[in-house]
Amino acid sequence: MKRILIRFISTIGVMMALGIGAVIALTQYYHSHNVFPLGVMINDLYCTGMTVEEAAKVFDASYDLHKDKFIVRTLDGDLHELPFDEFGITVSYEPAVAEYMQRYNRSPFQWIEDVLGISKPVAFLYPPYDSTTVFPTYYWDRSLIETKLSEADWLNENLYDNKKTVSIVKSAAAGYILVDETKDLLVREAAIELICNQIVSQLSGPKHNLTETNFIDLSTGKFKEICYQNIPYTNQMKDTLSKWEGVSEFQNFHMTYQFGDREEKIDANIVADWMALDENGNIVFDENNVPVLDETIIKEYVAYLSATYNTVGIEREFQATSGDIVKVPGGSYGNEIDENAEYEFLLNAFLNKQSGTRVPEYTSEAWEKGSNDIGDTYIEVDMGDQHMYYYADGEIVIDTPVVTGNTSRRWDTPAKVCYVYFKQRNRVLRGANYATPVKYWMAVDGHIGIHDATWRSDFGGEIYKTNGSHGCINTPFEIMTELYDMVELGTPVIMFY
Repeated sequence: MKRILIRFISTIGVMMALGIGAVIALTQYYHSHNVFPLGVMINDLYCTGMTVEEAAKVFDASYDLHKDKFIVRTLDGDLHELPFDEFGITVSYEPAVAEYMQRYNRSPFQWIEDVLGISKPVAFLYPPYDSTTVFPTYYWDRSLIETKLSEADWLNENLYDNKKTVSIVKSAAAGYILVDETKDLLVREAAIELICNQIVSQLSGPKHNLTETNFIDLSTGKFKEICYQNIPYTNQMKDTLSKWEGVSEFQNFHMTYQFGDREEKIDANIVADWMALDENGNIVFDENNVPVLDETIIKEYVAYLSATYNTVGIEREFQATSGDIVKVPGGSYGNEIDENAEYEFLLNAFLNKQSGTRVPEYTSEAWEKGSNDIGDTYIEVDMGDQHMYYYADGEIVIDTPVVTGNTSRRWDTPAKVCYVYFKQRNRVLRGANYATPVKYWMAVDGHIGIHDATWRSDFGGEIYKTNGSHGCINTPFEIMTELYDMVELGTPVIMFY
């Protein structure tokens, strides 16, 4: 038993001696070859057996110099990127990796404590090993950064100089506008210097891993005060500002004209054209720097409203009862703006600064004011089919054959859109060679009207071609007795072939 114990102890002693020898040999190897010992991970890279230069080379190669960048925000809110590679900024991990190697150079057996978890929990017995993080050292050429910034378009716009002006300019859609070039002008040299200082400060600060967006904001606070300045107003600029007050007040007038389902807005863009101009196209001001009104332009604007929204005499597309879309020539029916009344209204409203909403006055008014001025209550005379319909609120109330003007004698009933402008009971219709009494008379266009024709026994068909009227719409008596009371003055009458 004693022999066995002695052998066991001897074996243990030999194994310990061998282990210690191996540890000493490994330590001597790591130290003499200046490589990282067992269990070293840096930035998630297993570095055992690697030199400082070898590890740093791997880290340097993995660094994306284009992805890392500075971002500069200017006063206009735009963001401008400064990628490291484009501005000559480089990195090296060697100083940081070398500094970490000093840990093992100062204490060659430190790696044993690390593996055993004595100094930190990276023990071989508890994989995976923890990774030590190191950060790169940044290198730059300030003169190169300044040169690149000086070439940037965004640092060469809206610069501080003595050529800036204050002017009143006609815009495309907002009337006259004030263009003040004196505000928030970029002091280029100051901006470049500040940006360079910020870049250098961040790159040379405490060792850390710069983020992908290293922000330099020139739009607020102290940085704005350094990079942007205003030019003091000259006397000429002050005079322009005074005139602008008059122009601005002039353009404040607004009016909305309503035409049924359509409207026309008078805004700054319209009112701007009401200002009188001299021979050079410049606004004329009075002694108080108030723009002078050109009244003829207001008349022209009212004429524009008439040309756009008057419907008297215009050709219309009309959906007939048959389902066909027919084009009907214009007649007496429609809306016609009273231009004199509207000119006076607009002039007085403008001079008294009375903005608002306006329904124009008319010399002639249709049943409706919108794009469809006929509406859904009207008389339809289909002369090709010799049929007449009366629609009330969109529903057919009267449906009857009729006889229109004799086409063989050129007494054709004209195709047009007109309206019932007169009604009379027991009227005698007179012509060159006739005097015909009727019970019901509805005048629609000059001497042409809708009336009963008791002398006829038949209506419709092709009677009108050889035995038609002198132009009127002959209607069965029993129909006229109903129609006469139904139809109001002003009711549209659409006549077509």
